[in-house]
Amino acid sequence: MNKSLNLALRILGLLVAIAACAFAYLLKGKIDAGMSATAWTTTDPEILANKEYDQRMKDIGKNVKTLLETKRTRISELEGTVKDRDAEIADKKNKIEALNANVASLEGEKAELTRKRDELTTELSDATSKKESLTTELSSAKEELVKEKEKSASMFTKEQLDAEIQKTTKAEESRLSVTQKYAQLYNYTVNSTGTKPPYPRDPLNDTTAESLQVEFAPETIKTRIVLVDVESGLVSFSVGDSSGIKNQALFKVLLNGKDIGKVRVESVQDNLSTAQILIDSNVSEFANGEVVTLEPVSGKLANN
Repeated sequence: MNKSLNLALRILGLLVAIAACAFAYLLKGKIDAGMSATAWTTTDPEILANKEYDQRMKDIGKNVKTLLETKRTRISELEGTVKDRDAEIADKKNKIEALNANVASLEGEKAELTRKRDELTTELSDATSKKESLTTELSSAKEELVKEKEKSASMFTKEQLDAEIQKTTKAEESRLSVTQKYAQLYNYTVNSTGTKPPYPRDPLNDTTAESLQVEFAPETIKTRIVLVDVESGLVSFSVGDSSGIKNQALFKVLLNGKDIGKVRVESVQDNLSTAQILIDSNVSEFANGEVVTLEPVSGKLANN
């Protein structure tokens, strides 16, 4: 081998050595940089890479791949969960909107019901006020009725009523005796001669008499109202059983020829009778002391 070739080989070896050294230096720098950059993996609980370079690279490759797969799987699951949650949120949102619509509708109904309640409350207040007014009027009317009743009761004490009955009885017996005898004579004359006599049927035809007056054809009785009880609807007349008045007999009552109602006899004494004023009668026309005519509904008086 000549000197030129030997020199060339030496130079080439030197260059290769220099290149190797440079490569080794560069490689060492990259390894050092890689070791520094991956130093955290040695303390990470999910990777726990080895401190040695080669084993660290293996651990990083193996553990990071597994970790990434796990994380990606978890991310996929979470994304599905998020989609489910989004759908659930959308459904809840729709329900909330529907409920808000219902709330708005119910609020409208509530406002309408409140308005109606206020109207009914006002009507109830008016009705209550009217009721109180009518109650006051009723109480006043009852008080007036009690006063009138007391007034009527005070007009005729028991002694006064007995005196009135005795007076009426005496006058009645006298009048009845005269009128009956006079009527018999009148009827006898008519039956015997067929003509009416020139004298009246009743010589004592005096409407201001204090007691009854018997009329013939048709049968009626003139009598005086002794006492009227408006509250109970009872009226007492100054005629009784001796004049043909019987219990439960029905009479039409005439005042100055005007029909003022009907009565039903409830109790009878010799010269006094008490009757119930029947429905549709003009009770206000029945007054103490009035002279009225009793006309039997049957058309005839009872026979004594």
